[in-house]
Amino acid sequence: MSAAAHHPVPDDWADSFFDSGFETTFRRLGKYDSTEQDLADLTKLLGLRPGHRILDVPCGFGRHSGPLAHRGFAVTGIDLSPYQIAEARRRWPSATFHLQDMRTPPNGPFDFVLNLWTSFGYLDTPEDDLAALTAWRSVLVPGGQLLMELSTLEQAMHEIRTPKAESISTKQVQHGDLQEDSWFDWTTQLAHVRHSRPGWSRACRTRMYSRSQLHSALLAAGFNEVRMMGDLRGGPVDDHHRTVIIASV
Repeated sequence: MSAAAHHPVPDDWADSFFDSGFETTFRRLGKYDSTEQDLADLTKLLGLRPGHRILDVPCGFGRHSGPLAHRGFAVTGIDLSPYQIAEARRRWPSATFHLQDMRTPPNGPFDFVLNLWTSFGYLDTPEDDLAALTAWRSVLVPGGQLLMELSTLEQAMHEIRTPKAESISTKQVQHGDLQEDSWFDWTTQLAHVRHSRPGWSRACRTRMYSRSQLHSALLAAGFNEVRMMGDLRGGPVDDHHRTVIIASV
């Protein structure tokens, strides 16, 4: 990718990104193939039992919320995309869905909050992200837990930053007629990615946090204990995979 392609993704990118073309694109990329196994693993990891009250934020089209509600959990999902919420309500009437900002969740209370599939770091500033964590903490019962599953700065640097001293890294991946053009600013810790296919092209932006930054932010948000692992089965943390975090109230 040429330097001319390094255009920052605007703050309002999510307004257009999460439309019908988003799901089609990511399904073709196989991004949802592990859903059932992931749900089975996190159910076991957290010891979920029917009746547990769960907040899924952001919930998208109910990829996780819907199946969990179908299994007997009391699930509420929130998302700021009108399209995604409409789809979630259509597909999963047994769950409750609200069109809401992740910083203003329903009062609950909830036994668990789920933040899955690198759905953190979307907001405009680190202060906004901290506000979201603090809000999630506020709606958990004493002893409640937040589970986050996300790509970290360490994972991104391990996979992409070559040479290690470069301040900007780029990556282009082709999947048939699907193309991903990415550039990573290691100074601001922002990843900008454009997904393109015939008839659809959208860009997203994610703030990449290190594990130590996430640990500090969760403590600042009021969580008492923070555990990290390498997957939803409780494996060891490493830089090759996303990180799973369980923060307890």
